[in-house]
Amino acid sequence: MNLKTEKWTKRIDFFFLSAWLMTSFGTALISFLWFGVDFRGYYAAALVLLAGGNPYDYRQVAAVLLKVTGEMGNNPYYYPPWFTWLFIPLAKLPFQVARAIWMLFNLIVWNVSMFQLSKAINWPTMGWKRYSIFILSTLTFAWATLRYEQAGILVLGLFVALIFSLENQKWGQSGVWLALLLVKPNITLVVVAGVSLWLLRRGQWRPILVMMAATLGLLAISTLITPNWFKPFFEPGFGHGLTMTLDGTEIIGDTRINTTMLDWLAYLGIQSSLRVILYGIFIPVAILIFFLVILRSHSLLEVIGLSILISCAITPYALQYDYPPLAITFLWALSLPKPTPTATRISALLAGFIFYASMWNPSIASRYWMIIGLTALVIISLYFRNHSNSQEDAAHM
Repeated sequence: MNLKTEKWTKRIDFFFLSAWLMTSFGTALISFLWFGVDFRGYYAAALVLLAGGNPYDYRQVAAVLLKVTGEMGNNPYYYPPWFTWLFIPLAKLPFQVARAIWMLFNLIVWNVSMFQLSKAINWPTMGWKRYSIFILSTLTFAWATLRYEQAGILVLGLFVALIFSLENQKWGQSGVWLALLLVKPNITLVVVAGVSLWLLRRGQWRPILVMMAATLGLLAISTLITPNWFKPFFEPGFGHGLTMTLDGTEIIGDTRINTTMLDWLAYLGIQSSLRVILYGIFIPVAILIFFLVILRSHSLLEVIGLSILISCAITPYALQYDYPPLAITFLWALSLPKPTPTATRISALLAGFIFYASMWNPSIASRYWMIIGLTALVIISLYFRNHSNSQEDAAHM
């Protein structure tokens, strides 16, 4: 490479780096100024806890929401008790200041996670190719989460931390990250189970024992702080916020539409009875694939990437803002060997389809096309990888 070419390469690299940073900062700024939904629920739950109340009692949370934001809305608290602790320092600040800090926190976690994830996968190569993939991933997986001020980016950060701790054989840290990942079990439970089984298969017990001890410790501390924190679970209507739109404790609106297989089938016009049958067939197939991945895979990234995809495919409750961990699946699948230009073009087309599905907006349920596209990308990528490996084995015979 001559000096002139090298200079232009550096300029192009810098342009794409700047474009990615501007894209991530811009989406965060737009989200803060014109959007924002769920931080108010986290903030109110933390205020209730600070006042000695129970964040699972929606009557207490709704009263704080009305006082702080002028409306109650649909923000009951369903996370583990210790998730509230993250927001206690923010709850001592004015609401809008706390919102800005939460948005900045998510922006930093996203950018650092993408850098670290790319390092762990060792793809794409450093420079404009890497930053262009970061731009695509930001718009596809982070944008919705930032708009709704949700916790999906935090979950991605925990997954990346888990990957590095396991690769560095820091088993105690790995157990702590596994425990903390249970903060959003509708997305992470399948993955935590998959990683745990994969570790046990390899004779490594320590992370699982640490995870169990950490979880029990967190439950014990939570019970000491709020002895009856679980009592609202047994009250009528506790879970209505998961299935219905609420405005405080008295007004129940329409059925919530989620980004799940069942809602996607309903969006396609499939009758209710047939939706249930198709979902019932899909679950055991997905479970079988899950166990095959655990038994046959030698790659931690493969186990985590495929488990996240399986989890998002079968979960009964998720929305697009829960999808940032799928960035792991996305980058891992794209990183697999592509033996021909045709294979590369097919992967690029599927990546474009996933991006389009993330932006297409006839219904929240329609965003499940992202899962369909990712599944196709994974299948095609694994096929090309295995085909490439077969050709290499034949060449050495």
